[in-house]
Amino acid sequence: MSPLDIFRPATHADAAAIHAFTGAAEAGLTTVPRTRDRVDAYIDASLRFLAGETCGEDCNRVLFVVERDGRVMGISGIIPQLGLERPFYSFKRSRHARRSAQLNLRTEYDTLQLTTDFDGWTELASIYLAPEARGRGVARLLSLGRLAFIHAHRDRFARKLMADIRGWVDDQGVSPFWEHLTSKFIGTDFAVADRLSASDGRFIMELLPSLPILMNLLPESARHCAGRPHDVSRGAMNLLMGAGFEETDLCDIFDGGPAIECRTDDTLIARTARPLAGYGPASGAGPQKLLAFTGTGADFRATRGLGDLSAGFIDDAAKSLGDNLTLALAQDRRA
Repeated sequence: MSPLDIFRPATHADAAAIHAFTGAAEAGLTTVPRTRDRVDAYIDASLRFLAGETCGEDCNRVLFVVERDGRVMGISGIIPQLGLERPFYSFKRSRHARRSAQLNLRTEYDTLQLTTDFDGWTELASIYLAPEARGRGVARLLSLGRLAFIHAHRDRFARKLMADIRGWVDDQGVSPFWEHLTSKFIGTDFAVADRLSASDGRFIMELLPSLPILMNLLPESARHCAGRPHDVSRGAMNLLMGAGFEETDLCDIFDGGPAIECRTDDTLIARTARPLAGYGPASGAGPQKLLAFTGTGADFRATRGLGDLSAGFIDDAAKSLGDNLTLALAQDRRA
């Protein structure tokens, strides 16, 4: 029998295992804790949120792991409410057109405007895998498990969800968007600015211009990066797009990565969730990829399996979660 992957909230017992692989995370993954102190702080904030505390920014985070045979295979997270203590900044992309009747000429150009449109939304934070977990289906469970947790705790999350996707970099790991745009206003290294923004983003408002930035004055390499995902993040983005998310006209202020959005009640999990009827093989057209989940707070658990959603059946692999399960589709609509 293949090993069972279990999605659950992180505990302090997971801290060393998490830091063992997140310590190697590159700059640009702002919501991935790269130091042991930050791992401990993330877990502490998560446990306080799960306990029902109302402590603002101090517990505005939920951290999850996927466990396989006692080994932590990766992490993902949720930020329940953006903008609690400080604004969440993005660039808003707009298209403009001008026409000269005298010269019979027409021109179009794009601008970027600093905005806080996502304040008050819930963010799906970065997924990060242990090296041995890559290509083994763990990322799907880490991603969709968050949506199942939100569905099971609907009153604790916002009406809309967003996810900030990591932006594109070249073969040398350089972001043209940062090099040709943002670094001209924030005179420090990308890694330094990325690290500071994770804890205190006041410098963003203080240094970035409040007036629109004309993109046609930028090199083509930088313009092309606005809304373009990192090559290794495209799969995670497509998974969420298949789960109900849509593209927006907002992008990350550092690397230009796209922001995607979805109404909380319109995710694939929320739309297809139904109670378990029993265990057994799929019938009809064949097995569907399903997500099974149960519990609340720190006791929440989820796993994947094959079954028949219309009949409410899933295979025996999910039995370890118990009988009081909710099932939902875990198959990307475009897969």
